[in-house]
Amino acid sequence: MWPFTRKRTASAPAGRREMSATVQRVVLQPRNSITSHAEAPRYSNISLAPVPLPATGHLRVVGESHYQQALHIVAHGQAAGNTEAQHIKVTAALIPEPENTWDRKAVRVDVVTGNRTVKVGYLPRDVAARYQPDLLALRKQGKLGTCAARIAGGGAKLYGIYLLLGTPADIGAATGTLDPIAKGTAGSVLLRNDWTCTVTKEEDHQQALSHYRPNSPTRPREVIASLDLCTIQGGKYKGESAIEVRLDGQRVGQLTYAMTQRYIDVVAPLLDRGLLVTCEATTLRSDKGIQVELRLPRAAK
Repeated sequence: MWPFTRKRTASAPAGRREMSATVQRVVLQPRNSITSHAEAPRYSNISLAPVPLPATGHLRVVGESHYQQALHIVAHGQAAGNTEAQHIKVTAALIPEPENTWDRKAVRVDVVTGNRTVKVGYLPRDVAARYQPDLLALRKQGKLGTCAARIAGGGAKLYGIYLLLGTPADIGAATGTLDPIAKGTAGSVLLRNDWTCTVTKEEDHQQALSHYRPNSPTRPREVIASLDLCTIQGGKYKGESAIEVRLDGQRVGQLTYAMTQRYIDVVAPLLDRGLLVTCEATTLRSDKGIQVELRLPRAAK
């Protein structure tokens, strides 16, 4: 059962039956009614460039009971259905609040409405601490993180909202705010080594790869690769961009078009900042010659 189904019980405690009819009517109202104790909607103008964040997971929002008026407005007073497909689609904005006196690592959740946002809750405290660094990094770039969100409840139920949002690593990889491990100088970054990605076209670069031949036929050799962009020279995707793989500045292969689409949003922004983008890699001996595998971060696509 969806979590936003709580209702206020209809009967008043026996010891309080002497309350006036007016007070009783207030107590018996559904919890999502627009009552006087709910906070008035708090709007903020959008002054940063909105940036969509990866929608690879579900994340709950807390404190919505304080913002029922705002949720009622952005839901246009409608009640959502019982399934996720019937929940009301909105866009949320994630606003880091390091100045929050209650929690310096807080992340506020607003809903986008036109050129403004309206406050509807917060990320849970433990979750906010993991997301705030990337959101602050986006703010420094003049950007505002946004994501798809869904409103549940309404009618006789309390309104609630949840986010369609990836992990902090997904966000950092997709937006370029990922805190890569610095190598050598400030102008070089080493990408996270979350998983393995194969390289293609090594057969055209066996002479260059001969300098990185593993000593053992069964054990790979650890190397550091650099990444750049190149143009696909033939085939179905001729003329499209691909991620080029280099060892000590020499081309040794490239990623497939599909893998390039997965990682170009990670690599291209770093290259645009003038950084040398590197990653952990291995060379392996095989029947086809020397092959290359990269260790790359999880990507959003």
